[in-house]
Amino acid sequence: TSSDYMLVRVEGRINNLPFYIERTKRRGGPVAVKTDLPEQLKIDPKIFVDGREIAKLFVGAPTEKALKLNQLLGFERYNQVASEITPAPVERRIQELEKQLSALRQIEDIRRRDAETTAEIGRIRDRLSALRVKYMMDSALLKWAEEVKQRAEEARQIELEMKGKLKLLEQYRIQLKSLPEAAEGVEEELHEMEARNDALNRRIAVLEASIKMIELQKGMNVQTCPLCNAPLSKDALERFKHMEEEYRKVLDEYSRLQTSLAQKRKEVEEYRRLLEQRRFIEAQMSRLEDEIAQTKVQSVAEEDLLKALQLLKEAEETKREIELLESKLSSLEAQKEAYQTALAQLGSVEAANLEYKIRMLKDLANKIKRIKSALIEAVNEAKNERLASIKSSFKEAFKKIYPYERIKDVDFESRIVRGHEVLYVKGKVDDAWVYAHQMSTGENVALSFALLLAVNELVSSPLLLLDEPEEGLDESGVRGLAEVLKKMKTRTQLLIATRSPLLASLLRSEGGIK
Repeated sequence: TSSDYMLVRVEGRINNLPFYIERTKRRGGPVAVKTDLPEQLKIDPKIFVDGREIAKLFVGAPTEKALKLNQLLGFERYNQVASEITPAPVERRIQELEKQLSALRQIEDIRRRDAETTAEIGRIRDRLSALRVKYMMDSALLKWAEEVKQRAEEARQIELEMKGKLKLLEQYRIQLKSLPEAAEGVEEELHEMEARNDALNRRIAVLEASIKMIELQKGMNVQTCPLCNAPLSKDALERFKHMEEEYRKVLDEYSRLQTSLAQKRKEVEEYRRLLEQRRFIEAQMSRLEDEIAQTKVQSVAEEDLLKALQLLKEAEETKREIELLESKLSSLEAQKEAYQTALAQLGSVEAANLEYKIRMLKDLANKIKRIKSALIEAVNEAKNERLASIKSSFKEAFKKIYPYERIKDVDFESRIVRGHEVLYVKGKVDDAWVYAHQMSTGENVALSFALLLAVNELVSSPLLLLDEPEEGLDESGVRGLAEVLKKMKTRTQLLIATRSPLLASLLRSEGGIK
């Protein structure tokens, strides 16, 4: 070893096989551990303790520094065994057997229901057979009944159509009677009036032309006719003078004729409309009369129709009953199959055998519960005894390593943290308890070595490697630590690497410490 480098190597034999543990450390560098053991153990209170890392005996965050209680006392395996001891599988098997026993006790009821179902299936099959035979035998009659029903429906339809046509024909007759009689000869009268109107138009045109010529020839010695250029006599000229009077008469007649002509045209238009309507109604009546005359109704005897309808009704009821019985038969056959399956499963099991198995399993479950309870009770009792022993040794060792007044007393308490029972180490300062995270490094080292000594007295480790255990301790603390280590050597082989001449001199005088 040197001030910058340290090597610790331990060799031994386990089961007559050699092994070694080698730990190297450089100042400012990481710690390296080599071993040919199955598991590399860097920090273990039973093999190696580093003074600088002694506080790591406490696990968790600064506010949770504590020792795992079951691991410390060696009870972790017992707790695991206790957790694995459970009557749950046995209780589940008991429930299964109790269900089977309950089902077995119902076997007589199942057999009775199976017999009833079998009888009902037989009755339904017999009824179905009879109904199917009857349905087949009635097939010819059913065909006749269908034809009769169809003819009756066709006759009923034709009869309804005939009634509709007769009703419509009667409506046409009433409508025809309600039409006013058309005045005959109105068209001839209209033709005569239109001819007279044309004649008056021509006469008016002649008169207007003659009057115009006369006005133009006034004051002129006219000897010829202004229209035909024929020589005019004095009598002819005299007659032309009366044209204006005739023109006025013609215009008056023409005006009266226009009024009469307009009225007559309306009468002719109404006449033609009524005539067209009458012709349409008469044509529809003729068509309906022809259709009625050509319609032939094949009547069906009332007795045949009633018989056919009764046959069809019975056939429909038979068909419906067959369908219902087939559905019921299918359901009953499924029930019978379920009963047979249940009987096959339960028939080979005896109630007495099941009851015996259930009784034995219940005894086994109770024994498992008692074993688990006894194991937990024994572990707790041993735990309390060991804790009492550890607490006494812990307090005594701490006073030797820490001979100061600040911490007047030390103790620990048990808590459950993340599913593990752990020890929280605490010290009493000014009538108040403080925990490890509230203490100095030296106080933590003193607490740790005191607890290590107490545990080692209870369960001794064959070998402890201590690397600079004086870390964080002053001279008084080192002397107290030396006294504690001297006491430990009676139970454990100690290998100590230290930089403290005081600790080395205090321990060198003792045998069994290297």
